[in-house]
Parts: sequence; C-alpha cells; structure tokens
Amino acid sequence: MDQASTLRRLVNKDPNAGQARPKQKKKRRVRVISITSGKGGVGKTNVTINLAYALSLLGRRVFILDADLGLANIDVLLNISPPFNIEHVLSGEKSINEIIVEGPANIKILPASSGLSELAELDRDEQVKLFRKLGEIDQTMDYLFVDTGAGIASNVLRFNATADEIMLIATPEPTSMTDAYSVIKILATKYHVRKFNLITNAVESQKEALAVYDRLNKVVYDFLQIKLNYTGFVYKDPMLTKAVRMQKPLLEVYPKSPAGKCFSVLARKLDQNAGMLPILDLDEPQTGFWDRLMHWKRKR
Repeated sequence: MDQASTLRRLVNKDPNAGQARPKQKKKRRVRVISITSGKGGVGKTNVTINLAYALSLLGRRVFILDADLGLANIDVLLNISPPFNIEHVLSGEKSINEIIVEGPANIKILPASSGLSELAELDRDEQVKLFRKLGEIDQTMDYLFVDTGAGIASNVLRFNATADEIMLIATPEPTSMTDAYSVIKILATKYHVRKFNLITNAVESQKEALAVYDRLNKVVYDFLQIKLNYTGFVYKDPMLTKAVRMQKPLLEVYPKSPAGKCFSVLARKLDQNAGMLPILDLDEPQTGFWDRLMHWKRKR
C-alpha cells in the first residue's frame, strides 16, 4: 500500500471504523483544471474568472484556487480582500470553510498565499491534518480552477502536473507562443504530461486564433509528438479592460461583448466534455488532486 492510500485511510478514519458502512452513492469526481501560461500578461486570470463565472451561471459549483504564489491577483480583479488563507488552516487558526471567500455568481475563492508552497515540507501528521480539511470541500464542488503563476517555476509545474487537465493560455505575440512551448516541453519531457488544451486569447479574429494554434501545434508535434487540443478563443475586447478597471468579471458587466460571448461558448464546451469523466465509486480509495499535490516531489 503506497503512502497516498495510507493517508486516505487515515483521513477517512472515524469513530465507526471497522463497522459495516452503508453503500455510498456514486458521483462524478471534481474536475480540476489548471489554467496556466508560459508568459505573464496574457490574460490568464481573467480567463479563469470569467470561465468560472460562466459555469456558475450554468448551475455548476465552481471553486478557484489562487495558486499564483508570487503574484496572486484574483482578489484584486474581484475587489475582495480575503482575511485568511491556507496558512491559517495549517496553523490551526481557521477551518477550511472559514477561509473560503464568496465571489460573484456564487464562485468560491480558496486563497492560497504562500501556504501551498510548503506542502512538500509538511510532516506526515500535518499532511493528514491538511488533507482531511481540504477533503471537506471536495463534496461541494463540480469544478476547481487552479490559477497558476506564469512560466516554469517549480510551483507552477507542480500545480500543472497534478491537475486533471491543463488549460494553456497563449496570445498571438511570438514571446507568448515561445514561452508556451517551453511549459509544454518541460511538462512533457520531465513529468510525462501528454495532454494539453489551448485557449488563444486577445485575438482579432477566429482566423488569427487558428493561426496561433496551428503554429504552436506544429512545433509541439514536430519536436514532442504531442497534438494540442484546441479548446477555443477569446476576442481582444476593450470591454475587458473596462471590466478590469471596475474590478468585476466581464460577464457580469458586459455579458454581450465579443469576449463575453466567447467565454460563454467556452464554458458550455467545457461542461459538455464533463460528461466524458468517469463515475467514481466512493467506497473505493481514490487518488485525488490534493493527494498528488502533496506527494508531487516524492513521486518524481
């Protein structure tokens, strides 16, 4: 039995352990999607917020984990000030539910700060404690968006490698495409990730979006033998700049703007693909995102 399985058993241990338990229902697992980029300034966090908002309007329960440990800005873009974060959970000052902040359209924000960077350094008892607390929110969400930092820092790679799906954001700028390729290359060669989704952002037309995809996909396929999955695109839109200044999601203030319509289309496409996810039997031990995140260094 590996350590992750042991942790799972310890976390799930309760006063009735050893007694027969009623058969639990099956459910679809939480869908963990990391939203990342090779270069900063490509609109990664705006994509995260507006996709979460659009999915929430579809009736989905969406959490955002602000995992940009160096430059967290979900709170700035949504004009909220989380008083607590995961560090306060680790210290025992707060429960996981007490640090969750509610954003627009019932989006839930899980402030991370630098607390998540310490996961690998936790001892076994601390890991069990945190895993138990994080596991409490798994049953309350359909999607967990992990808004990572940009680039190839260790923590960025860690969040991407442990997510269920990677959503890469790139723009028509040559540096954006070059840096996006660098992220793909490292995750593919060092961590054996073979599936990447691409959203082209800030494009003038669908033709330009497809040109970005074709160019990046060709390089990735030629050198890594990986075919990118083209998820869609978002128009370059002055209304997005206005929404940022208002510190509100674009879909909240300008839902019929060109970019707003793109986000709605992308959310529906993502949600349609959710039907392809496997059904989980809750009686069987699972290796989830939090397990993989905590044991990332050990496994690699």
